[in-house]
Amino acid sequence: MLRRHFLLSATYLAGHGLLAMAQTSPLDAVAVYVVPLDDFPEDLGASLARLLQQQLGIRIKASLRLAPLGLGPMPGTNQYASEDILAQAVTASRRLPEAAATTYRLFLTTKDINTRSANFRFQFSTHNRQLNSSVLSMARFLEYANDKPVFTELSASRLVKMAKRAIGEVKLGWTRSGDSRDLMYAPIMGLEDLDRIGYEHSPKAPDSESPKPQPASGSV
Repeated sequence: MLRRHFLLSATYLAGHGLLAMAQTSPLDAVAVYVVPLDDFPEDLGASLARLLQQQLGIRIKASLRLAPLGLGPMPGTNQYASEDILAQAVTASRRLPEAAATTYRLFLTTKDINTRSANFRFQFSTHNRQLNSSVLSMARFLEYANDKPVFTELSASRLVKMAKRAIGEVKLGWTRSGDSRDLMYAPIMGLEDLDRIGYEHSPKAPDSESPKPQPASGSV
């Protein structure tokens, strides 16, 4: 009798949309999803999510790899348009468990990326605030041995810095810094700048330094 009562109650709630509302409560929402594309190792994405959750103190989960998006490189290049990656990846990841409208998605790829405007030679990452997401490329983080790409401790350091920087800027509202040791230093023009910055961001930057203008689409 009690079981029948619960079943009837659940049917009533589902019929009025209340059960679905409870299942998507903001209290359960994941703050950040780390989403590897089909070319990025799942285990590396999961390890990165755990580390970032520990360091940032917010709920961060990693998903399984997405299915191939079917995108090709831009004409005459080996680079992929970051705008296209974001548009398709957001659609492909729309059913992530415990994701809400406020959940920020960080897509990971090993493909070399650039914006369609190609204002720079490449992009480490590109942000789209309207889609509440970013795409981060590991292509430039790798070192080479005998002309073959190798994932090293330095590669891992670069990946963590740029992932944390992306979350800080888009999700947490961190601003760019003129301090060349700060995680949010700008502009990051290449690996030399990336390797010099630290892992932490201080809200107050030195008054004597000010960041240079940045492209609206992301970081290089």
